Amino acid sequence: MPQAPGGLHRAADLILFGGQVLTLDRVGTRASAIAVREGKVLAAGSDRDMLMLAGVGTQRVDLGGRTAIPGFVETHTHPYFFGLTLDAAIDAGSPPNDSVNDIVERVAEAARSTSSGDWIVGYRYDDTLLRERRHPTRHDLDAVSGDHPVLLVHISGHFVTANSQALRLAGISRTTVDPVGGAIGRDASGDPSGVLAETAAFPVYALLPKRSEREMAEILGLASDAYLAAGVTTVHDTGIGLLNGHDELGAYRSAIDSGRMRPRVRGYLLDQILRQLGSGVPGPRAVDGMNLDPDRFRLDGVKIIADGSIQGMTGCLSEPYTCSPDESGMMLLPPHELAERVAGLHEAGWQVAVHGNGDAAIQAILDAYGALGVAQGDAGRRHRVEHCQTVREDQLERMAAHGVLASFFVKHVYYWGDRHRDRFLGPRRAGRIDPLASARARGVTFGLHADSPVTPVPPLEGIWCAVLRQTRNGDELGPEERVDVETALRAYTSDAAYLGFDEDDSGSLEPGKYADLAILSADPTATPAENLRELTVDATVVAGDVVRVRDGVAWGRGISDERGATSTTGRTAP
Repeated sequence: MPQAPGGLHRAADLILFGGQVLTLDRVGTRASAIAVREGKVLAAGSDRDMLMLAGVGTQRVDLGGRTAIPGFVETHTHPYFFGLTLDAAIDAGSPPNDSVNDIVERVAEAARSTSSGDWIVGYRYDDTLLRERRHPTRHDLDAVSGDHPVLLVHISGHFVTANSQALRLAGISRTTVDPVGGAIGRDASGDPSGVLAETAAFPVYALLPKRSEREMAEILGLASDAYLAAGVTTVHDTGIGLLNGHDELGAYRSAIDSGRMRPRVRGYLLDQILRQLGSGVPGPRAVDGMNLDPDRFRLDGVKIIADGSIQGMTGCLSEPYTCSPDESGMMLLPPHELAERVAGLHEAGWQVAVHGNGDAAIQAILDAYGALGVAQGDAGRRHRVEHCQTVREDQLERMAAHGVLASFFVKHVYYWGDRHRDRFLGPRRAGRIDPLASARARGVTFGLHADSPVTPVPPLEGIWCAVLRQTRNGDELGPEERVDVETALRAYTSDAAYLGFDEDDSGSLEPGKYADLAILSADPTATPAENLRELTVDATVVAGDVVRVRDGVAWGRGISDERGATSTTGRTAP
């Protein structure tokens, strides 16, 4: 009879059988069944062997031909910001909006139904998809907003548009100078246009009404629901404190204690928040203090933002933007200050994750890491470059040599690839955004991410992007940078777990690791590349608990499909 590690004959709590199990261990072991006990993987193997581990209380579930894989690890996301977009009064995105006027009409409707003087906030507008190809301005908003302060947040998170009332409350006027790392948009007369880039938006963010810890926890819960629906069982929050300072730590405690935040969280404090917590650079042990199970929540690192976004032309490039030959973007921190902060955080024991979209910013990040004088893996820090969108070949060589990790924003290929090619970067540079094949060839360990709310969560879509490199218009963009399905899967599972120091506990379905699983409608390695994003996540399991089942799928002793037929034979339900 198969035995648990250590020779114990205790029964499994849950056995999934009758399908495929992609363990994604080092050798790519496959099985047809998996057994779980006390929240961890007991074993994977044949149906017969795993069912022999059953006892009186074991839940047996026939997968009906479905495929179990390790739960996805989302290595760069913003749960609280994402939750706010799901809870927002105004969806300013495209779709559903085709023009600036469409957004203005939504603001007008909100103004009519909102108490006098209260804030109106909308999210996800994208100037490059609006008919006018411009940002909304305060003049657009003033016409319909009355006495309400209004704030619209760009899809990238790097810009906002505020109306005159919001600008007045924030003290932003004609005489206000641009802050370090930011810019105040101006109209033809020199007055603020309402468009605020990067750090220039912070004074307005600071005025938004404060929410209670309970309200913030529920907002995190909305994001949690979306992650679980996509099969995500671990999230890296790369920017805790971005909108509410260290209060976001308390919100996490409440959300996890109440069960509203079910994925595991690996947190990265925003650098500015860390520096507000005391003199010097406090280390991880001095800051955490959450009294939470570290399996559920752990502060791993600190996030620094080095530059902006390519689509906002604030990403810092070594060559000018194709559409604006005099513009190369901006560094939000001078390189010497970036290097000083990295060194201080490294010395204090933090993993450092630096946002870098443009290759000039990536150069400054690598210079800062290089100045540490140690290979990052040897130092136990695993420092990272976030997004890493326009990284060059020579920079990949440096990353590999120093053990610097990457979290690639691969969904840019689909969501912005056409515009990067035709407008911002030109064909040569656009064809190399998120160069996964080059990174893999050089031995750079990387994860993939959606940066939600910037793009939708589903990792299956990210895998599709990595394998096909197809734009919204259906064009190939840099096909030489494609990777195979298994590489993309690992960048959302086993390799992604390494980015967060979790490779001994998750990322693959091996005995003793967390029983975190995504149950897919079919085997992604046997699915035509063009159909990968059409696969569904039929169930999500965290620590052996089934925390989400797709609508129309009945979970029990067997899994039934939308028509109610149940498989008990190990074959797909008829």
